[in-house]
Amino acid sequence: MLGAMFVLVGCSAPVDPVPPATPEMAEALGVEEAQLVRGRAAYMENCNRCHERVPPGELDPEYWRGIIPHMAKNAKLSSSEQTDVLVYLMAAHGTVHDLDLE
Repeated sequence: MLGAMFVLVGCSAPVDPVPPATPEMAEALGVEEAQLVRGRAAYMENCNRCHERVPPGELDPEYWRGIIPHMAKNAKLSSSEQTDVLVYLMAAHGTVHDLDLE
């Protein structure tokens, strides 16, 4: 029985630690998919200049909300880029953890 469990676990698709923006994510948060795409792009481009990129699902959304303004200032992101990154991180966190974002 235990062997069968390992086989089943091995067959599940891994969750992307930095998932792409999807229409489902946008719909769940009530935002435009384009905003999530911009947020992910800014995250991927800027958030590993000073440190390793942290997958969105690894930190609590409240932590992201508190740290993003500081990180955005360091990365010289505009206020709209900062908002896009934060919205993407909230959506991605929910996706990674299979949360109902509505």
